[in-house]
Amino acid sequence: MPKLIVMLRVKDGIFFADEWLQSYEKIADEIVVLDNGSTDGTLEKFQSHPKVSSVIQTNDYHEGRDKNLLYNEVRKRKPDWCIWVDIDEILEPHLTRKHFERLMNSSFINKYAFRRFHFIDTKYFAGSWFRLKYSAGHDRLMWRESAEGYFENYIIDSPNVKGIKGLKWNTSFRIKHLGYINKTIVDKKASLYRTIIPEKESTFQEMYLTNEKKIKWYDERNNVHVILLNSLLNCLQAYHLFHKAYWRIIGLLSYKNTQSTHTVTTIAEHQPVKKLYASKQSASGN
Repeated sequence: MPKLIVMLRVKDGIFFADEWLQSYEKIADEIVVLDNGSTDGTLEKFQSHPKVSSVIQTNDYHEGRDKNLLYNEVRKRKPDWCIWVDIDEILEPHLTRKHFERLMNSSFINKYAFRRFHFIDTKYFAGSWFRLKYSAGHDRLMWRESAEGYFENYIIDSPNVKGIKGLKWNTSFRIKHLGYINKTIVDKKASLYRTIIPEKESTFQEMYLTNEKKIKWYDERNNVHVILLNSLLNCLQAYHLFHKAYWRIIGLLSYKNTQSTHTVTTIAEHQPVKKLYASKQSASGN
């Protein structure tokens, strides 16, 4: 049976800790945690949980550094598969270990992607076109462990593992992102981010989900609302991929045309030189 380790980097996440542990303890063989200086009981909560095999600690904020330190700690536990999530990201409740084993038992898929939905409160998630297009993109990964895997060494915004080669499959598995449902937590997060990237104030304001359209969440994966929503998100993703591919092709064609024009211009520029050389040859009788 493949060994799955869930990785978590956290600071002061006690608000979500119980629900997070209930969600991931049922799918994980082990949970490995990096605590970034919690003072609210989060560290002690994870240290005492039977599925948590290791907890390491850091203090000052550096996302990329911490994730690579955590990944090195995970590798000591010899995982077959890894998954990275945050403390405010909860699996839809009907997913079980068997769902994940069916994925991990594949011999040719190395990455599986999941969709995140940004919750306004405990019952409704953000349903504007902007947010739905974001959810359509499958931005959380489970991957087959490889020595080539790493996280980019950015102070902030180093979300997914890099370097994992092979096929990726976009699943219908859903993750509930609850990080925006508590204004006090959002205020604290925005305040921290302002000290690192103050020029991104408009992005911080988006975390409050002001005037967002509400869509009701349904836990049942076979609910008709869920099926229709997944179909819509699949269409949005297909459109995005087509649009991206189209402009990439246009860019390549433009580059080739530029190169061809440059070649023709270069040849034309050399023609007078060749003619002058020929004239001199003729004049000299050679």
